[in-house]
Amino acid sequence: MKPSLLRPPQQACLLFVLVLLAYLPGFSGGWLWDDDQLITLNPLVTEPSGLWQTWFNNTSLDYFPVTTTTFWLEYRLWGEWAPGYHAVNILLHAVNTLLVWRILGRLGVPGAWLAALLWGIHPVTVASVVWVAERKNTLSMLLGCLSVLGWMRFEDSGARRWYAWALVCFVVALLAKTSLVTLPLMLPVLSWWRRGTVSRIDLVRTVPFIAVAFALGLVTIWYQLGHGSGESRGELATVIDLFGRGGVLAGRAVAFYLWKDLWPTRLAMVYGRWTLAPTRPSAYLPTILMIGIIAGLWWARAHQWARGGLFAAMIFVLALLPILGFLPASYMVDHAYVADHWQYLALVAPVALAVAAGERLLSWSSVRWIVASCAVLILGGLSFRHAAIHRTSMDLWMHNVAVSDVWESHVGLSRALANEGKRTEAIRAARKAIACNEKQPLAWVDLGELLVAEGQFGEAASAYTRGFELGGGDTFLHIAGIAASRGGEVTKGEALFASAAVRMPGNARVLIDWGLALDRLNRPTEAALRYRAALGLEPDNVAAINALAFLIATRPGVEGEQSAATTAEALALAKRACQITGDSDAALLDTLATALAAAGEFAAAVETAEKALELAESRGEPALAEEIRGHRDLFRAGLPYRQP
Repeated sequence: MKPSLLRPPQQACLLFVLVLLAYLPGFSGGWLWDDDQLITLNPLVTEPSGLWQTWFNNTSLDYFPVTTTTFWLEYRLWGEWAPGYHAVNILLHAVNTLLVWRILGRLGVPGAWLAALLWGIHPVTVASVVWVAERKNTLSMLLGCLSVLGWMRFEDSGARRWYAWALVCFVVALLAKTSLVTLPLMLPVLSWWRRGTVSRIDLVRTVPFIAVAFALGLVTIWYQLGHGSGESRGELATVIDLFGRGGVLAGRAVAFYLWKDLWPTRLAMVYGRWTLAPTRPSAYLPTILMIGIIAGLWWARAHQWARGGLFAAMIFVLALLPILGFLPASYMVDHAYVADHWQYLALVAPVALAVAAGERLLSWSSVRWIVASCAVLILGGLSFRHAAIHRTSMDLWMHNVAVSDVWESHVGLSRALANEGKRTEAIRAARKAIACNEKQPLAWVDLGELLVAEGQFGEAASAYTRGFELGGGDTFLHIAGIAASRGGEVTKGEALFASAAVRMPGNARVLIDWGLALDRLNRPTEAALRYRAALGLEPDNVAAINALAFLIATRPGVEGEQSAATTAEALALAKRACQITGDSDAALLDTLATALAAAGEFAAAVETAEKALELAESRGEPALAEEIRGHRDLFRAGLPYRQP
């Protein structure tokens, strides 16, 4: 099928418009899954200095500076307005569809226009197009297509500027996403398809591409192992351990992707996690079968059908190679071994092969038109519906729960419900996530946050502690201590703070909270030590200054006999805290009033307490206002406030 009555510019416009129509629901989409972490909550995007840090001081999970730069620029245009980002992603995908048409046409693939259209409206591409975080897919493919076109122009003309163009586009594509790292291996395959042979000079020309791919591939592996974002998940040598996983996974994953290409239903954001058994010889059979099929096609390559099948198979497998399990990928560790967005580029090969086969096998043009029209309507309709599912987190995760009942689905649904204020349903979904996989720390932490919001502090502390025990991070110990203390289990909270302080010795906030718990347990001397330790780490920490000032002012003799010196220190600390905050915090002003009263300056204490009370009432803090009012009444009576 090809609109032969139209000129090429008109064909291009029709192709572009049809893709946009299929993705029409995506223009009004919101933020999904980790979009907030990568964009709206990412200082590399939101801060003016983020642009420099993106390139030269990047501590994120991946090093994709070109993609992050586009987010940084767009944030200056429309801030947190999600439709703007969605529009750019969809437009990039539409442009990619035009480039795919151009490449397939230059390769002489029968039905190139239809193949490009079916790729552009295929439901498998939805995950890459309407999920803003996958901008790296649409952007890197655009640059990769430009590189391929430059390579073919160089081969046809010999003009070195086209070789330079291809290399530069490839470098920028890798900086958008390194999944195109296998493109240097595809280039000789393209040359073989076009000329029937690959010369030594063809291979030599790929050397600069391979060198760049190797260098930036190592950078990505370094980041995937955790070195870029802090604590490492392992040394580079551990990559060797992945060969067993890849040997088992490769054939199975390729078969999965081909099935989704042929029958694109029950698509999910996150699929179930497969059980792999590298120690079982039979587990390698799918990969062995895949290699055997490719070898058979190579052996029969003299036949036109085998040559076309071999070309498509090689491009498909090479495009998927980085995510077949042989290389570290945090997504595989945390979620699943397969994902729709991973075959955004690879999908071109089977679609082009299917269309070319149809062009050859369906001899009647009317039959070809009917089949092609049905394919366009079915795939376009499925993509339209699937894009609509991605408009809100609620719709997305409800769909995912229905088609793939995994813990991530319930966590996503729980968060969506919590955002709508449906905390009871959110807690239920969080518990289902734990039932699906009780060893996921994230599910426990999400449950803890929801329980805190419901005032169930004791159970929340247990959930946070469980999250820590499962490897969720030392911070969870600190949060568990806060929850336990808020729930009245101060002894338990103090013990958790003590453990957290050992694991995070440079964290002033942990020391402050530990001190507050000790103070509540009537151990003020120990509390004062923790506050002073926090100030040793952060001398201008207002919370530590205030806590120490209030403790000294309200517990006479906590660090020895009460004296003018200790009273003066409390007053000096309180004044310093208020100075740092510009007298804008009612609680700090209350501490200053308390310190003034301890020093016998009751008139000043009453005046300061009145200011604190007025500020608390104006800011809608009734509990604090009531506490300040009680202190003020004592000061009016000429009495200092003493803790019981």
